[in-house]
Amino acid sequence: MSNELSLFEQMGGTYREENGMLYPNIIMDSDGEDNVRSVVDAGKYGLIWLDYLRDNKPSLYRHYMRTGKLLERAASVNEEAHAMLNRIMNEYLEKHKPADPGATMEMWRIREQAKMQAEEVVLHDIVYCDD
Repeated sequence: MSNELSLFEQMGGTYREENGMLYPNIIMDSDGEDNVRSVVDAGKYGLIWLDYLRDNKPSLYRHYMRTGKLLERAASVNEEAHAMLNRIMNEYLEKHKPADPGATMEMWRIREQAKMQAEEVVLHDIVYCDD
């Protein structure tokens, strides 16, 4: 037997021996509390990304699922999306000041416009992009 590591072992995978055969140690998350907490950690944009991936890129979805990185990647997408959303909104609000700073409805309208524009960019560039 060669001393070279398999690709699975290079990625940190291990094997167990049963009846003279080596089987990879692959464990899928159960529906326990840790899994529920991870789904909550995925956030709004992470969950949208999960749905998009499952419906439009099933092979990539299965890849993340098999490697145990699905919820971790969803949380990463959510963080990246929120960072971009905040940055775009702040840039928009810097450029579009209300005529009357005390006008609550005008400020609300400007904030909603900023959020809609930022969310459109976030969905296009982060959530629905090709990995």
